[in-house]
Amino acid sequence: MARLDLRWHLRAWRSQSRWTRTRAAIADWLAQAPEGHEDLLLFGASAGWMMDDAFLARFRRIDAVDFESASGPLFKLNHRGVIARHRIEVRFHDAEALSRLEELLALRPQALVLFDNVLGQYTLTCRDVARAEATLSEVSHRLAGRNWGSVHDAISGPGRVLDIAREPVPLALRPGQAWPDDFLLDAVGGTGQWRDHLTRAVLPTTSESRLLPWQLAPGYWHWLQAGWVRA
Repeated sequence: MARLDLRWHLRAWRSQSRWTRTRAAIADWLAQAPEGHEDLLLFGASAGWMMDDAFLARFRRIDAVDFESASGPLFKLNHRGVIARHRIEVRFHDAEALSRLEELLALRPQALVLFDNVLGQYTLTCRDVARAEATLSEVSHRLAGRNWGSVHDAISGPGRVLDIAREPVPLALRPGQAWPDDFLLDAVGGTGQWRDHLTRAVLPTTSESRLLPWQLAPGYWHWLQAGWVRA
């Protein structure tokens, strides 16, 4: 059954100015996406609050997947300009990202695949931690032979309230490099209990990625991991 998360959409709408640097960091990462695709298979579309119009302009068709009922109308509203200018065909599918993955991959076999801040939420909907971790670690195998990317929550928790100008910069994570957990927490003044979103095995160890800071609310931080995998 589709759900409606008005609280999230109101927070996102009110937070656009505070999220400026994170949105810019995501846009910079999206610009590095594999070329040669006219179709995009976008999992976790939501309303596209963090999505970049220049990236969307690369595609003639977008199949967006989300089980939140307001995602379709709000996505088209937020990105109406680029959709109209480039005559992008946008279709929405009411589904959870991983439960129908193979079906949707088969539907658009030539599409670039993007998980847009959705895989890090899987630990919140799957109550079995071991199952969640195993499922997330299988994502790269299920996408073998495809060009794909994901930006997802890695860790989150309380820290200092920082002005936009004082927010830390993104950090490159080289293939096989150990996660700099202490550095990430120190950069935002992390305190108290932090959540591990169990996504560290989503991307292959041979892939480069970036760690992006996101002050979701004043003094509450997420470190996102963003990376592309080429077939």
